[in-house]
Amino acid sequence: MTDLVEVHQDSQPDLSPLIDRLHMLSGLGEPERTALKELFQSSEWLDPGAPIVVEGETLRSVVVLTSGMAGCHKSARSGRRQIIALLVRGDLCGDYSQLSHPMHFAVSALTRVCLARVGIEALWDLLDRYPLIGRALRNASLVQEAILRAWVINLGQRPAMERLAHLLCELEHRMRSSGLLISHDQFALPLNQGELGSALGMTSVHVNRVLQKLRGDQLIAFHSRMVRIKDLPRLHAIAEFDPTYLDQRYAAGFPKHPV
Repeated sequence: MTDLVEVHQDSQPDLSPLIDRLHMLSGLGEPERTALKELFQSSEWLDPGAPIVVEGETLRSVVVLTSGMAGCHKSARSGRRQIIALLVRGDLCGDYSQLSHPMHFAVSALTRVCLARVGIEALWDLLDRYPLIGRALRNASLVQEAILRAWVINLGQRPAMERLAHLLCELEHRMRSSGLLISHDQFALPLNQGELGSALGMTSVHVNRVLQKLRGDQLIAFHSRMVRIKDLPRLHAIAEFDPTYLDQRYAAGFPKHPV
């Protein structure tokens, strides 16, 4: 059975999370914001499990996730899959720095997702006219690289409970920064325990055991694929979570200013 794809040419994609993020990285002006909105003219829906980017293919477009959750992943020869990053609304699907080069990882829909896509030729034309957008996209790639480095440390150096706690802290921070928190302490995590295990290098049984421990310690509530952080400072302490790598101004080389 082929994956369901729905393309809506008359549905203007919601690019506000991406535009806000790029503004944080390079201070986009109104001309750049308007140009980005005009560049992406259609929405594309994919079912869970559908490929968004195939490993080894040459990217000929820029794809933005505008709804749902996707995962970047690599597969071993045995078929076992390691999720190496989670993508939320406003994230780029793929590596902007690798356009016109074969992709070294794959991206798939973890939930039903909505995408906005633009061809590489239209993008190059836009960047010729608005170089500040190109700078922002390069900086967005730096942020993704910072997240990947943090995941390597998480997988290689932290025991299971700290590993899961760190992932939840990262997602809470990213969701809050993107305006995706359902309340001040709650966000959607539409992944099953097997998918969480693929992201954490753990079996689904082990994930379940650690979730029960976090619940029992009154750190989180996890029900119907919704996470509520009940004690964020304690969770940060357990995970040794430092959100500096997620601070986009810092990752992009901008000086930090007091809030």
